[in-house]
Amino acid sequence: ENVYYIEIRKIRQTKEQLKKEIDKKVLKDLTESIRKYGVIQPLIVVKVEKRKRGGINVYYRLVSGQKRLLAAKLAGLAVVPAVIKKDDPFNKIQGHAESNRTHDKV
Repeated sequence: ENVYYIEIRKIRQTKEQLKKEIDKKVLKDLTESIRKYGVIQPLIVVKVEKRKRGGINVYYRLVSGQKRLLAAKLAGLAVVPAVIKKDDPFNKIQGHAESNRTHDKV
């Protein structure tokens, strides 16, 4: 799969992700790691195109990698590596399953 570097400001979290609490120590440790080594595992996102008057607004909906995204923001990064998936239920479920598998490794 291709990895793209996407501007953090163009990645949006879902309401469910925004409500989820993240352990502050885990986030601090991950932020320090990202400052030192960068984001090693790409986020998983879905490209969303919204037609607006005068053009198309493009952003990316986060599927997997909430902690990495938040830590990258805290580390001051402007872009993060991401894999862009097609928007279908299987990819969303697969992304969550992958996130759960790697959750304990962080």
